[in-house]
Amino acid sequence: MYSNDALIPVGRTCYCVLTTSSVSVLAELKAHFTTTVLSHVIAFLFSNKSIFHETFFVGMSFKWPCNLHSCVSPDWLPNDVVVEFWNSSQDPLRVHCESSLSFSEFTLFASQLAELLCPLSPSLVGILWRPCLYMHVAVHGVLLSACAFLPFSDRNSFPELQRLFRAVISLTSECENEIRDFGFECIQDKPFKVYIRKDSLPKLPSSDLAYCVATSGSTGVPKLALASHSCVSANVIDLCTRLPKLEAHSGIFITSPLTFDACTVQIYLGLASHRRVVLPSQSVLFSMDGKLLAQLITSTGVDTWQCTPSIFGRLPPDGLANVKKLWVFLGGEPCSVERLPMDMDNLKFFFMYGLTEVSAWSSIIEAKAILSEESPVPGATPLGSPMAHSQVVLKDVDQSTGFGQVYISRTLGGYSTVIEPFTNAKLLSAMSLMSQANLLPTGDYAIAKPNSSSPLWFLGRQDRMVKVHGKKCYLEGLENEILRLLTSHLKKACLRVVNCRCEPDPLRAYIQVDGVFTPENCVDMKQWLLQRVTFPISPHNVILSVASLNLNANGKVVGKSVRSTCLSSISPTTKDMELTFQQCGGSSIKAMYLIESLISDWPALKNKKALLLTTLFSRPFGEFIRVVEKESLSTHEEIALDVSQEPEEKRLRLSANFEAKLVWSKVLGKCVDASPIVDPTTSSVFVGSHSGIFKRLQLQNGETIWSRSIGCRIEATACLTEDLVVFGTLGGKLYALTINDGAIAWVFDAGGAIKSAPTRIPNSNRLLIGSHGRCVHAIDGGREVWKASPDHSPIVAPIVVVDTESALVGTLGGYLHRLDVNQGTIEWTTKHLGPIFGSPTIVECSSRVVVATADSTVHCLSLLNGGPVWTVNPAPEAGLFSDPLLLPAPLNLLLLASQSGHLHALSPIDGSIEWTVDFGKSERANNSRTAFLITPCIVNRNPLLIIVTRTDGTLFMCNIGEDAVRNSSVIYQLPKETFSVPCAVHLKKNVLSILLGCRDDTVNYLELNFDDNKN
Repeated sequence: MYSNDALIPVGRTCYCVLTTSSVSVLAELKAHFTTTVLSHVIAFLFSNKSIFHETFFVGMSFKWPCNLHSCVSPDWLPNDVVVEFWNSSQDPLRVHCESSLSFSEFTLFASQLAELLCPLSPSLVGILWRPCLYMHVAVHGVLLSACAFLPFSDRNSFPELQRLFRAVISLTSECENEIRDFGFECIQDKPFKVYIRKDSLPKLPSSDLAYCVATSGSTGVPKLALASHSCVSANVIDLCTRLPKLEAHSGIFITSPLTFDACTVQIYLGLASHRRVVLPSQSVLFSMDGKLLAQLITSTGVDTWQCTPSIFGRLPPDGLANVKKLWVFLGGEPCSVERLPMDMDNLKFFFMYGLTEVSAWSSIIEAKAILSEESPVPGATPLGSPMAHSQVVLKDVDQSTGFGQVYISRTLGGYSTVIEPFTNAKLLSAMSLMSQANLLPTGDYAIAKPNSSSPLWFLGRQDRMVKVHGKKCYLEGLENEILRLLTSHLKKACLRVVNCRCEPDPLRAYIQVDGVFTPENCVDMKQWLLQRVTFPISPHNVILSVASLNLNANGKVVGKSVRSTCLSSISPTTKDMELTFQQCGGSSIKAMYLIESLISDWPALKNKKALLLTTLFSRPFGEFIRVVEKESLSTHEEIALDVSQEPEEKRLRLSANFEAKLVWSKVLGKCVDASPIVDPTTSSVFVGSHSGIFKRLQLQNGETIWSRSIGCRIEATACLTEDLVVFGTLGGKLYALTINDGAIAWVFDAGGAIKSAPTRIPNSNRLLIGSHGRCVHAIDGGREVWKASPDHSPIVAPIVVVDTESALVGTLGGYLHRLDVNQGTIEWTTKHLGPIFGSPTIVECSSRVVVATADSTVHCLSLLNGGPVWTVNPAPEAGLFSDPLLLPAPLNLLLLASQSGHLHALSPIDGSIEWTVDFGKSERANNSRTAFLITPCIVNRNPLLIIVTRTDGTLFMCNIGEDAVRNSSVIYQLPKETFSVPCAVHLKKNVLSILLGCRDDTVNYLELNFDDNKN
């Protein structure tokens, strides 16, 4: 929409304007341009009639502005299929329709949901998302109730977002405990769960708000983007006019997650145009280099697909050859026509551009319209013309380059943002600003091209602009330039460029190529490219590979950023990088996921696991990130080859010879991760939970004797003294309650989260406790006797008393210390062991101590001076978080439970592995993400038995012979996950009593009767 004079400066600012409203165009242009310039622009504006849209559309009954949920075609019949879910079958080369939802079912379920939510409206409803049929129902039902929704898929984001919700819809079972923990009550189980907040939360004011979407912050910091019905319905109505002619099998293929604003547009595009929606499973979307994706498109007959260029690029070259007709709308990433099969008559391509903060799409252009056009600068891609009721403006133009920032807005406004931390007060304030149709800066830069089918051409994002030899380089533009050059160059060689990702400092280009090429070909391709690319790149920093580039949930290429990978593992609200990982919201399980992700993406880190874990748990998180960034830069030549051989293992299959029975189960309000302790003399059980409640229960029936609310999460096991029960909290306080009535005897502040039980020094009243406060405290009657900080790193492992004079302290910094219990002075220290989560084990007969570390290593040290005796690594790929256990004579073996689900038996003499049992092969229960082994429990019978618990809630019983495990049985399955070490006691003849906590908020008492379970 520009004449040749459209970039004449006005004052200190240059404007270029795109709009779909002639009134707003004239008003904007009259304010900033001379009469001569204005006449050129108006002439161009009226010559391009395709950019105008009336409020009524031919063949449609929707008048804009309108509610999004009113965009439903009147042509739907009860048995018409609204949505299908497709998955891959057991044959990995086949896809099939797994389930579908008819229009009558859709309207019934949505109406029922709306009826549930109506008493709460207007309010904000959270939708915990996963790909499924009921995504449509959840969205439509919320909007029908006059509520708005906020989709999220990351359980880590829920604690911050939940404060905004009056209700939560869960399309997955992964976050049930967290939802209940924050005070939500389940009011519907099927076809999906609906939770409402128990406490009061003010209703929102009546407004046009349709949804909120969390955005990573391309225009600044992470934020919530608020979108109105009028904003999103404008997109839906506009796109309806661009779809192919409706036929019997027409459909819309949705590959975007609900957390991406474009997904909601596509849901209602299907409903408005009377097209069924096809949803693929994640296995179809991301498997087999796009072959299943192509097969699904061909099998379903869909004619409309909106996706990112990266997702489209996953398709094989001939993947769409048999498709009858497909209109592909590409957005979310820049794209050039050179990357597309423009010679296929059955395909039509559109480029779309927009900003989450202003609800999805603002401009569009058909690819054929610019097929013969040259980009104004290398790597620039077309933004097209504005969509209905949108305005696109180029401001702050650099007169020397013509580069300016893109601003966009909507007629009637209908958008706003909330900056984190997200609060109800901020949400209400943002809603009050939604009616203002202000221009919003996008953080994107573009250049004008007068007399082009696309008046504006995209250059790149502000946060991806670098300077190369004094020149501005937008990495998106460089990526597209590389893709365009190599695509045309490699066609003759039958090679295909799939994707490209550039990184700064130093400037690197990762290029994914589909096909077979030799090292010589690789050198030739680099030389050819570097002779033509605009910005100089070192040949060593051009990486050509057949390996796929990472895509995020929205289908966009993700750069291999160490920092972003690390930050994704902690609370999104954390700003202070001087805090430790645990203080940032991390946990031991999150730590292992983070380390595994880093090692997977950066092979140079493979042999740095001990360093990474030690730094992660003992140093500020910002320092950890810097260490990982430094170590990840090692070249492949510096990575040592791992040629170690796994020791021979004796693996046994599970049988079913034993079965435990549930005697009672007691609800404690929230998850029970602490291990119960039993006092046989009073027939009592003592245990606390995440609710901050600590209870004394009757052993026989689980009835409450007394209960004390501390008000802070309890994960640590308690310790019994003569008349007190003592336990720690995540708030760092150590509480002593009287056994008789639960009265608080004393409270001690340890300065950091307490994760283990205090240790009593024999023949005294003193207790030893460590914490994330990085100190060991000796306490007597609630008073501190002494304090020591042996290596200034957190202490989570239980402290082990050697004798009446000394104790062993393991730390997350990878140190093992022997301290004098009277003064707190260090007798000896051994360092560089790896993070220690489990208590050290003393091998009495040989004056040795054995300690297992999170980096998968077992160390045997001299108890006298800490000197090394032997070191082994029984499971290189799995961390060791549990205590080593010493089996009684005559076996005298060390048992180690690993994160991989293996139970290893080691010789205490030299560390050799005697046998291994794999408990990880049996199917995981409770949809658990993990199946780690918890510290086993030894049952001293003849033959010797051990109880092995897996984090998915599965309990095993093992019969130990002289040289191996003779028999293994699943004895019980808890209803949820567990991180509680079982407490096993003999209270009756031939009956084993087992007590343990569960993440269904309960502590459970099981009995295993050996007379009833005879072979």
